[in-house]
Amino acid sequence: MLKLLVNTLAKSFYQQHAGFFLVGIYILFGVVEPSQLMGYQKALLLSGITSPVGMAIVFTSWFLYSLKVLFFVRQKLAEAQYSYVRETAALHVNMQLKLWLKLFLVMLLPIGVYVVLLIVLSFKYHLFWSALSIVFVFTLLCVILSWLTFRSVTFGFLKRERRSLSTGIQVKRPYFSWPIFHLLNEQPLMLLMCKGLSFIFFKGMLWMFADADTDERVVLVGLLASVLCHAVLIYSLLKFEISYLNFVKSMPVPVFKRVFNWLLIFAIILIPEWIFAMMASHSMLYTFFTAFLFGLASLHLMLTILNIVKLDMDRYLKYLLFFFFIAMWAILVHYGLLFSVLLLVSCSFYYLQFFNKTDLKAITE
Repeated sequence: MLKLLVNTLAKSFYQQHAGFFLVGIYILFGVVEPSQLMGYQKALLLSGITSPVGMAIVFTSWFLYSLKVLFFVRQKLAEAQYSYVRETAALHVNMQLKLWLKLFLVMLLPIGVYVVLLIVLSFKYHLFWSALSIVFVFTLLCVILSWLTFRSVTFGFLKRERRSLSTGIQVKRPYFSWPIFHLLNEQPLMLLMCKGLSFIFFKGMLWMFADADTDERVVLVGLLASVLCHAVLIYSLLKFEISYLNFVKSMPVPVFKRVFNWLLIFAIILIPEWIFAMMASHSMLYTFFTAFLFGLASLHLMLTILNIVKLDMDRYLKYLLFFFFIAMWAILVHYGLLFSVLLLVSCSFYYLQFFNKTDLKAITE
């Protein structure tokens, strides 16, 4: 059973979050010269074990990553194709807990590698309390994830009655806001995880290039890392539109209005990122305007790619990898604004011309 879970859940998790791991690998290994790589890695590890602030940052990042893993597993277990997992409920409690513990050790492998390195450095520099804290926190995370998943699988059939508190106040929700309310009501954990990771990667980029904080390219690279964290979020929004808002295609709603609605949704979703960009750009309007267009264009491109590949996640991630390298090149050669404008115009043109010609609902069903 463990091999089956690893080949389905764990493998699917790493495939769907390839863009996230790509940005992480770039931050850890691609931002310095090869000759400085060992010193850079050692400095990062030491900063995480020599001060309470550093350890708090490390533990917070582990916690956010663990939440992401837990959310992914629960989302998959709710799908019909993973109904076989319920058979594990017939096993003894200890066997179930060991099974889920081994699965999460595989899914937390990126953390596990750094746990080993942090422990080795802690003993080398006689930071025994740091080593003890690292072991305790990592073990606690694995045990909690295993226990929560065990409870979900074993007692998931017990549905608790929910009582909604009515205030008597009715608020009219505009059409464009429906996908946003879907995220807030149905997938708040995914939204929270997305924003948490976005903040970490954005600030991480700014800290790495602190000596060039006035360069607009630093802001755009940080924003690129942030928008890539929204890849699964855009996938969820498009799935929601296909499942619940597909009827709009048969209504006399102009296509350009639908494009505008999507851009408005993207602008609202990226409000935290706009705040980060405004603070990082030191109120320079040109830099902020470029970052604003780049964020909208990037999310619009994700939507366009999903339509082109017909929601095929594997192909979607391959296109995002290609986008990452092209965007990095455009940013580094000071073509950020031109690249953003061309990307936004081309994606809007594709939406106007081809979105109504493809019935994604029939394909997904």
